[in-house]
Amino acid sequence: MTFQPALFLDRDNTVVADPGYLHKIEDFAWLSGAAEALAFVHQLNIPIFIVTNQGGIARGLFTEQDMHDFNQFLVHKTQQVGGKITDIAFCPHHPKAIYPELKTPCACRKPAAGMLVHLAEKWDIDLTSSIMIGDRSSDVEAGHAAGCYSKMFNPSDNLLECVTLALEETGLLP
Repeated sequence: MTFQPALFLDRDNTVVADPGYLHKIEDFAWLSGAAEALAFVHQLNIPIFIVTNQGGIARGLFTEQDMHDFNQFLVHKTQQVGGKITDIAFCPHHPKAIYPELKTPCACRKPAAGMLVHLAEKWDIDLTSSIMIGDRSSDVEAGHAAGCYSKMFNPSDNLLECVTLALEETGLLP
């Protein structure tokens, strides 16, 4: 069995603009360079995964189905720009959950590595040659905990430039 590298991305304020507890399709908006980054990485045949904390579910701000509908829209928009999201993992837990079963601690909420590890096992991904990019320290910490090269992203920057630099720094860019 061959294990391959992958790109793991946070969703909100890394790929799409987050007005706060993003879940409505009408609020969908790419961040600068995000569509281009997804298409570029797909052309390199590197699988792309989204790993996203979605504590709004636990807090009763939106439903899990709302999140799935938004994620399906994101997958569709990504295909329209020539990219491909292989899979999306989410953590519905939150410390301020109104549902006891969704109260943290859990193994999946970033900065824990659970979502990355789960996807790596499911898709035969080599975490030590993979990249994790996100806009929060918890994203970077989750990547490090999983053994990935991790990079902080500033939402006011261009995601394509950030991804390209990470690919160069890890030797994944031919």
